[in-house]
Amino acid sequence: MKSAPHLLRPWLQPLTAIVVNYKSGGFALSCLRSLQAEWARCGGDPRDLELILVDNASDDDSARWLDTIEREGARVLRSKMNLGYAGAVEWGLEHSQQEGPVLFLNPDLFFLPGSLQSLLCHLASDPALGAVAPRTFVDEDATLYLPPIVLPTAWDECLGTLGRAVPFLARFLARRQSNLARDHWSAWRPQPADMLSGACVLVCAEMARGDEPLLDTAYPLYYEDADLCQRLAARAMHMDWVPAARVVHHWSRSAGAGSAFEGQPREFWNRSRQVYMERWSKAPMRWALSWCERLIARLPAALLDRTPRGIERIDLQGQEGERAELVLPAGGDLFMELSMTPHFTLCAGIAVRGAELGESWSFPASAWNWLFPGTYFMRAVDSESGEIHGIWTFTKTVPARSQALASEPFHPASQGGITA
Repeated sequence: MKSAPHLLRPWLQPLTAIVVNYKSGGFALSCLRSLQAEWARCGGDPRDLELILVDNASDDDSARWLDTIEREGARVLRSKMNLGYAGAVEWGLEHSQQEGPVLFLNPDLFFLPGSLQSLLCHLASDPALGAVAPRTFVDEDATLYLPPIVLPTAWDECLGTLGRAVPFLARFLARRQSNLARDHWSAWRPQPADMLSGACVLVCAEMARGDEPLLDTAYPLYYEDADLCQRLAARAMHMDWVPAARVVHHWSRSAGAGSAFEGQPREFWNRSRQVYMERWSKAPMRWALSWCERLIARLPAALLDRTPRGIERIDLQGQEGERAELVLPAGGDLFMELSMTPHFTLCAGIAVRGAELGESWSFPASAWNWLFPGTYFMRAVDSESGEIHGIWTFTKTVPARSQALASEPFHPASQGGITA
């Protein structure tokens, strides 16, 4: 007689995954298929993987993608209004028929081999663990690391606001972020965290299916993950980041970036930020933040966000594939930090191991393809000391890749299918 899989692998408990979709149907299909493939690699019974997709009133061509997802076995919930991220996750949970841990995620994710098992194993390794999250990359070749995020506080918001007008403060914040990012990108063992990105979080059953909501619907979009982390900490439940779990996050496929973020996404961000600060910051710090913002608003635009000197422009004309290419100004182990601003207060990163002085270096093709058009800033930073060896800027004009990663469907008759 065969033993049940959960007896041989106690970490392999029934799993519910909730994907929130908004105008990203092709990416959602790819995400679900990659998750199904990972469940199969774990040896899981297809009946124990409950997949729920909530569509937040997409007004594009998502319907054809949702029909395909539904035909392949996932439960698809179509909302007639945009419920926000937290509202969609909660609606999905109301339709869940299982009792195990819950994985909630954005549609623009793709699970690389071994990622799901690493998350499940680590969550099951410690009863005090409330949630875990993976290492994330922009591209399928896992070359461009996404930045770590920190738990928002009114104090840090004050510093960031004032840094727009005070160059030495902006440099201090950039150094602090760079140190955090380089430690994050270099880590290979699970790390304790006080903040996990809501793009992909695996939450224990106790927290996900308790009396209080998993995500608070008071947040229309953004900051719901920070609120969850605050509530986990208040219940003395730990959170870990698991580097061995590698997941591609294609970066803002629903909300957009740059000018595409303005409008409703910006409005949602402002409202959620206000809810979060009122809930988790003391009144004096909220007053200080409001004062800083009013002060900055009164300053002339010429005094804000000044571009530092010494930035070299890369002309992409004539470069192979119009990708950024340069001569490395230092040897050893480096990180090429990539930012949308010249102050580098939030950066993605590319590891360059064993670089040689004067070596020609090109931006990885797979990562380049996923970057939105726009102006970027890049710098070479020593992976140990943090010394900055060079700073460049370039403007990408070619469009970002718009097609999701290919993922073969799982047919119910032969491989279990995407089941709900």
